[in-house]
Amino acid sequence: MDEAAKRAEIGLCLMLAAADGEVSDAEVGALSTRLGKLLGDNVTARTIDAYITTEIRALDDLGPDGYIATLVERLPQPQRMPALRSALGVAFADGLAPEEEETFREVATALGVDQLETEAMLELVPFSRRSTKPEPP
Repeated sequence: MDEAAKRAEIGLCLMLAAADGEVSDAEVGALSTRLGKLLGDNVTARTIDAYITTEIRALDDLGPDGYIATLVERLPQPQRMPALRSALGVAFADGLAPEEEETFREVATALGVDQLETEAMLELVPFSRRSTKPEPP
């Protein structure tokens, strides 16, 4: 995976985790785990901090719609589903808030993910940990 795609996945995880207005300790832990798998053991804390800072700044500067457009540009088709699954896992770490689910749906649509595939991913989130029920098909 190229650097742009890695940064896009990191940003997607951050965007979903923060969609409800806060990033919990559980989400930070899930993000840390994902970063370790995505970037490997040899990456420095400074590099990780730079990636996170760059993505947060871009999200702030561009707003959600503009930032989502950059995800479409930076995430190659084969990496979109894995990135969405990773970001959903991070957001779900403390339960899936309605704002996180809504953002997930928006990003999935922008990335060209079929609505049935989106619903299938969300079905993996137990209702007991979700704040909203899925819309009927």
